[in-house]
Amino acid sequence: MSRESRRRREARRRTVGRQTHRPPGDDVLRLIEESALIASAVPRAVVPLVERLIEESAGATDRDRDPAVLLVDMILSGITTAWEHGWQPGDLVHATRRRATKSAARWMSLAVLAEAQASRAWDRAPEDWLGQLRGLPSGADAGAGALLATGGRATPGEWVPALVVLDLLRKLPASQRLVPPPSQWDRERPAARPGRVSPPSDEAARLLPRIRALLAKAESTEFPAEAEAFTAKAQDLMTRHAIDEALLTADAGGTYDVRGVRVLIHHPYAMQKAGLLDVIARANRTRAVWSDFASCATLVGAPTDVQQVEMLFTSTLVQATRAMTRAGQGPEHRGPERTSSFRKAFLSAYATRIGERLAATTAEAASSYGTDLVPVLERQEAAVGEEFDRLFPHVTAAGRRTSFDRRGWDAGTRAADEAVLPAGEVGS
Repeated sequence: MSRESRRRREARRRTVGRQTHRPPGDDVLRLIEESALIASAVPRAVVPLVERLIEESAGATDRDRDPAVLLVDMILSGITTAWEHGWQPGDLVHATRRRATKSAARWMSLAVLAEAQASRAWDRAPEDWLGQLRGLPSGADAGAGALLATGGRATPGEWVPALVVLDLLRKLPASQRLVPPPSQWDRERPAARPGRVSPPSDEAARLLPRIRALLAKAESTEFPAEAEAFTAKAQDLMTRHAIDEALLTADAGGTYDVRGVRVLIHHPYAMQKAGLLDVIARANRTRAVWSDFASCATLVGAPTDVQQVEMLFTSTLVQATRAMTRAGQGPEHRGPERTSSFRKAFLSAYATRIGERLAATTAEAASSYGTDLVPVLERQEAAVGEEFDRLFPHVTAAGRRTSFDRRGWDAGTRAADEAVLPAGEVGS
């Protein structure tokens, strides 16, 4: 019997033969913890315990002894601890959706916003953190008091997702600290680190809107030739911009800035989508590591390269999804194109072919700069490798099982050929 099976059997056993007396004193905390374990393992079996929590909440004369207040406090404390262990708002909510339920993910989102309010994150957090908070679904009141009604007024349906969230927080593995946690935030913006060269913000501000607009057009058009032209122009702008920034850093005598960001991968076919992200990262001087628990990948690379990888991944995934759907339409397709094996093979082949073409495009663009670029890119690669080893000292490479549905593989390869990304000068 597996450890998980034994845990579930033990959870069921503990719910049998319970007495109905109220737990005295600190036993309320024990009841909350036990209920959280059972809510995740056997949701239907937790109802008797939840009813006891509601009864205890209704009879609490001291607000600090109300189980609803205690549960919310435990969750907010768990979220604060998660920040110290490397988690960020976006990937914490995403992991909850992956590992639990939609209702638990919604509850986690509201709890994260309540914690942000309590910790004054809106006044103290860096912009990346604030951007993640803004992207979370919010309620009318994001305060802790709005999470779970006190005095026995919360229903079992409101208690269960909160208990699931508590159990998940207690199972969270440590993650990598990609940004300083809230405990290290200052009211003032941190000073630039010595030896670091900031990217030319004026150039980035000018190019990024153009690049995003080109990729949006490539995703929306129904004409392959037109999509190819838009993607080609965007790829050319991004590659040359990244190389220009690397050369400017070298000329200034500074060291290369390297950052890590997380890209959230949605199901279904998360592993195949992560494979597409990996080949795009490799073609753009960036390294990627997959986390199955959180269903996300961490990218490590120069800021410009990382941003380029994120944009290309989004665009090519949209094009791949559209092509995969189109492959299953028409009278000549009677169903195999809609199976899981077909779609996994389609995305795997698509990723393989896109990776080959991106690598060729990058090499062609780099060659136009001459041999002086080689030592520059080597120093940048060394900086990326150093940061990668710091964040992932024990990472190991693991092979992925690839689906070899022949029809899916051939269809995915053809779709990737249509999404060709040539290099070369493109007029503005």
